[in-house]
Amino acid sequence: MKLGRVRTLRGQIDVVAGVARKNIIVSDGLVNYGLKIKSFTLWIDNFTLAHTMQGILSYDTISSGAVFNAGDNRQFGWTFYANSGAIGEVTELQSIIDPDHIVNRDLFLTMFASTPATYNYLIEAQVVELSDEEAIITIIKETSQ
Repeated sequence: MKLGRVRTLRGQIDVVAGVARKNIIVSDGLVNYGLKIKSFTLWIDNFTLAHTMQGILSYDTISSGAVFNAGDNRQFGWTFYANSGAIGEVTELQSIIDPDHIVNRDLFLTMFASTPATYNYLIEAQVVELSDEEAIITIIKETSQ
């Protein structure tokens, strides 16, 4: 595996009825190139709203019943946060990223939130070049066992 540049992916996602899903990267068919996620941050665009949120990075879409399942090989990044209001209690954003993953096809962001709102995301990723064997192993690891 050959490491390359560090890239950022950023944007917004609208949570309606408690759930939002976004396909951030669509497979381009080049399985010998991928991304290793280094950091994953979410935050609401209006900090005066009381809310809790959970975010999942995955290789495939995640149903609403599969929140924070480390046993699901499709999931590899998790983050959560709670805020009781403008000056209230704030739980520090916590992010967990499986260090043994490579995204070489699709990347999905799934969010669950207590408050309908627009949320920002920032993902830092390092480009990696994979051998044919490494690419095959990465694709196999994406599939939930």
